[in-house]
Amino acid sequence: MQLTVSRLTASGECEKLDLAMLSFFEQFRKIYVGDQGQKTSKVYKRLSEVLGLNDESMVLSVFIRKIITNLKYRSNSEQIITRTLQLLSDLSVGYSSVRKLVQLEEVQFMLSNHNVRLSSCSATTM
Repeated sequence: MQLTVSRLTASGECEKLDLAMLSFFEQFRKIYVGDQGQKTSKVYKRLSEVLGLNDESMVLSVFIRKIITNLKYRSNSEQIITRTLQLLSDLSVGYSSVRKLVQLEEVQFMLSNHNVRLSSCSATTM
């Protein structure tokens, strides 16, 4: 993902790669993230061995970092922004998922540093 960020800032390309990553994250989320965590211990064991992602919270952290990156650098691509926001929405469905998300450092950063310009602009135009 670091390679993608450096390319985004350098050239603004890689839209297909971003869409592929979002698709993978969505499918992974459907199968391995959420209440069925006990059934997927083999997957998390392998992620720990290969990528150093020891638990679901670490995987969610990767997802959230990708969401933040897309929102920050890909605002010119409606398809990427739409799919990114859909992933965020899907991740935040369910009580246990929301509890895990709120505990992440990245989510705390987003909540405390969100941009209020959009809401103030819409209020002044009404």
